[in-house]
Amino acid sequence: MSYADYEKTVLQTLWTWADRRHRGELDGGKRQGRPPVLASELSLNNVLVPPNGSKADDIRAAIPWNQRHRWFRSLKSSQALTQSVFGALRAFNRLDLLRNVPAECGRPAFFDNHQGWTLDFEHEVRCLKEPRPTSVDVLLSGPNGRVAVECKFMERDFGTCSRPRLSPSDAQYCDGSYRVQGGRVDRCALTEIGVRYWDYLPALFNWPADRDHNPCLFRDVYQLVRNALAATLTSAGKLDYRGHVLVVYDARNPEFQAGGKAKEQWALAIAARHMPQLLRRLSWQSLLASIAHAPELAYLVSGVREKYGLEP
Repeated sequence: MSYADYEKTVLQTLWTWADRRHRGELDGGKRQGRPPVLASELSLNNVLVPPNGSKADDIRAAIPWNQRHRWFRSLKSSQALTQSVFGALRAFNRLDLLRNVPAECGRPAFFDNHQGWTLDFEHEVRCLKEPRPTSVDVLLSGPNGRVAVECKFMERDFGTCSRPRLSPSDAQYCDGSYRVQGGRVDRCALTEIGVRYWDYLPALFNWPADRDHNPCLFRDVYQLVRNALAATLTSAGKLDYRGHVLVVYDARNPEFQAGGKAKEQWALAIAARHMPQLLRRLSWQSLLASIAHAPELAYLVSGVREKYGLEP
């Protein structure tokens, strides 16, 4: 399946859901080639919630309004999907359903014992001195470290470093190589302004910081690697090697399959990692299958199937 075919299929599913569930709630935009988008004041209706009022309120409140993504009210928003699924697991106190769910590598996607684990949304990493702190979609913290969960749906790739996209006249412009350039002292434009990525990257990936790299090895796996730092760095800025990244994605999305951009980025990060356990993947379909037997989450499994076309 091509990405265009995948996109067409998912958009049709989303519009069918919108016609059934959101009449009078959309922003009035066109239908052709576009997902349904809720009116601004109704954005929380994008989150799937149970009939139980208190649990529904807990799930809706899981991500504060100021941490919502720009297009949270689009029905294709991966953040709204993430809030619906992981918000329900937290609200119903069912993190046990994540115990020993196998990632594609065969290791536990999350953990082998749920006792003592907590779940938070949009966790910000504060020890890297970034202008905009790394924000993790879902962070699970427990006695065996942390799991930084990166959730994707219709996205075509992982985020890349923005410096090569700046104007060449910008003082922070980078030509995509890790070398001294533009009159700077440091090889990385971000290091030049105090960001500490390269203090830690060589410990996690096979990227020496004391030599040039052309192209920069960090550039195309920027988002994945920032998640790896979020999973392994303590608040004190010390590395805890027990943490790992988990990418949750739609198994139908061609970009996450062989030949796709996201899969190519994943392969680059996998090839460079020092620790085999650092990076793990799990499809939404497999995650939903692991929670489908919980009766209190039946509304969620059926809702995700009908709204997104994701079959456990």
